[in-house]
Amino acid sequence: MPPFEIAGIDHLLVLVEGMGRALAFYEGVLGCEVDERLPEYAMVVLRAGASKIDLADIADERGAWARPEVYGGRNVDHFCLALRTSDEAALRAHLAAHRVTIVEEQLSAEAGGDRLSLYIRDPDGNVVELKGPHQPQPR
Repeated sequence: MPPFEIAGIDHLLVLVEGMGRALAFYEGVLGCEVDERLPEYAMVVLRAGASKIDLADIADERGAWARPEVYGGRNVDHFCLALRTSDEAALRAHLAAHRVTIVEEQLSAEAGGDRLSLYIRDPDGNVVELKGPHQPQPR
């Protein structure tokens, strides 16, 4: 056993090409809030519930430190945002209104009930999983 205990995910760093369109998606579509701006690193830190998402703009020269060695290489497979509440029809309508395509859907059976996950892509192609709350099964 390690001499520490993990409390949870603190933040994810996502590479983007164009901060304006990234913020339009993460703020406008997902409802994240800007927590901090770090222009010297071409970064914006977003609050996503109890966690944070750091966006680093690799198209900006100040973000060169974050550029991958191979252009276009994957920087994150996906990350999951757990939804406290969700009306499935309203969520689907919201995504459609923002022209965000659902690329995959999954219903997972868990101890507290089924949970619907919708997978979408941000403007840079990163996959974001939106995991709905438990839907208790009738007895």
